[in-house]
Amino acid sequence: MIAAAFSRVADRLLAADPGLVRLHTALRVALACLLTGMASIAWTVFHHQPITLAAPGVLFAMVAPLFVRDARRSAWFGSLFSLYLCACVCFAAASVLSPYPLAGDAGFLVVMFAGMLCQACGPRALGCALLGVVCFYLGLYLHPSRLHLVQSLLLSAFGPLMVALVGRAIVPTRPAASFRLGIHTVTLRASRVLHAPDAARLSVLNEAALALEEQLALLNPPDADTIRERIVEVEVAAGQHALASVSAYGSGQANADVLRHAIERLEEIAHCRERRRFEPASGDAPASAVQRFADLRARLCWLPATRATTAAFLAMLIGHSLSPERWFWAVITTFVVCLGTRSRADTIYRGAQRLAGTLAGALASVLLVAPLHDSPMLLVAAMVLCVFGWAYYILSAYVPGVFFITVLVGLVYGELGFAMGPLVELRIEEVLVGCLVSFAVAVLMMPLAASRHVEMRLAAVLGALREVVRLGGSAALAADAAVAMRKLDRGWHELRIALKPLQMQRVVAWNSGVELATGSLLCCLHWARVLSDSARRGVSGEVALNAANVRAAHVESIVARLDSLIARYSGAATGSVDGGLDERVPVLPVFDLEAAAQAPVLAQLDGAVAQLFERLTQPVGERRGVFDWVLRVGARRA
Repeated sequence: MIAAAFSRVADRLLAADPGLVRLHTALRVALACLLTGMASIAWTVFHHQPITLAAPGVLFAMVAPLFVRDARRSAWFGSLFSLYLCACVCFAAASVLSPYPLAGDAGFLVVMFAGMLCQACGPRALGCALLGVVCFYLGLYLHPSRLHLVQSLLLSAFGPLMVALVGRAIVPTRPAASFRLGIHTVTLRASRVLHAPDAARLSVLNEAALALEEQLALLNPPDADTIRERIVEVEVAAGQHALASVSAYGSGQANADVLRHAIERLEEIAHCRERRRFEPASGDAPASAVQRFADLRARLCWLPATRATTAAFLAMLIGHSLSPERWFWAVITTFVVCLGTRSRADTIYRGAQRLAGTLAGALASVLLVAPLHDSPMLLVAAMVLCVFGWAYYILSAYVPGVFFITVLVGLVYGELGFAMGPLVELRIEEVLVGCLVSFAVAVLMMPLAASRHVEMRLAAVLGALREVVRLGGSAALAADAAVAMRKLDRGWHELRIALKPLQMQRVVAWNSGVELATGSLLCCLHWARVLSDSARRGVSGEVALNAANVRAAHVESIVARLDSLIARYSGAATGSVDGGLDERVPVLPVFDLEAAAQAPVLAQLDGAVAQLFERLTQPVGERRGVFDWVLRVGARRA
């Protein structure tokens, strides 16, 4: 009975966390923080030095494991060294500038600008940006003497040492085990589609498949093509089962049997690989210096960096007026709220999440400080739990991540003897200032409104769908079709993320017609995947795509509709989007296995695209902007 309960809990963890990647990362962060704190704080106590000397090392151990993700050992240690060097340089620079307030504030803005500028340059650059900002603020706040600065830097060496110990020995990365867990996550999510088929579960399954394929590309095993074939087989069967469940056609039992068989075939792959070892992929040939420089230039985010730095400057001015010592809470709020946001709605959504997490965490910290003050072991356990929760959620669910870090800050300050009431009030005020300033800067300086952001994501999905249609009809281009299909999947995932801020309130919708059209778009994705899979398998034109002239007619119809929609949502359309498209292929409500075996795949895709075209163009009328605020009247979330 205990084993069964444990198995159910493990399955739920896997279903929520593909491959248990977040769980392992949180374990590494919590253990590295605990070991670093024990070693460095023990040294300060033994030598009767301030406990704050241990802060840089503990802070490094808390952040670095989130961004050291390289598979190869040399790259892993290279990332660790880069993060540590950046943290030490920023802490030392801030300590030197701390006696000069204006220079310290200007340096903080420069570090923030550099961090925001490099935010899209990969996990290593993002980790350096985050560590640079928090270590610079720590140096300004602690303003240590030269002797204490040297001691802090020496003690901070415990940070990378413990991160390496935990990440390479105690909780190491095991590629084979992680890959089996990733397969198990895909099969669990496919089983959920089997028992309760709907579009949301299908999209969640697709996310797990994308994560598994990224891991597969990193490991590059000899039978990678076979594994990809089984993954696509599960996705196709799950899509067939989910789409059949919302129509009046099809045999539900037949679809379920096909999906069960696909799940079993994918599970066989995991069982066969239990005793085999994975070797990380060595990667492609190293790029030239010119290519690396050009790639770096293309990834630099000049406008977001300017916007975030402007918000930080305004927050710094207001924060200083509230508290000369705690103003950095407002500035760091602008940094994390602006980090990674692409539209005004994204910024508002992120700010609302941070404010909600801060309020809940402040209340919890007030309630916990007094009972835990006289229980050192319970206090340490609570701090470690907060670190674990922060690391588990911060990159995937922002509100609980902010909640745990706020509780941790409250416990630390409470243990240092600060009065919790005024401190909590001040933290809420500073966070509120940072959020409001970010909102204002987003409204005034954000060139991309939420409507335009969604339109761009939708245009990218339609463009990727067009590419799949172009390549899917030829077995000779099977590899290109598979790459295009994964690009389409990623575009769909990014579109769903772009729509999230617009679903924050159920009273107001961002055009219910477009939300309802996402169901048709998901249907298009399914038949595009079937088309791509047919090309990869080398299915003949007569079997998979019908005769050549029929295939050409369907391709022409699909491409014409997609080109019109792409022009519309990319801003290139100047006239009516309906011109030349009056003779549409009727929507084919055929989703069952028997009918699908008789009907060409392109005909199914053509019907789905026709339905998508109708849903996207019908509610617009004379207006150009299709994502206007309207009251939600019975609109369903697609």
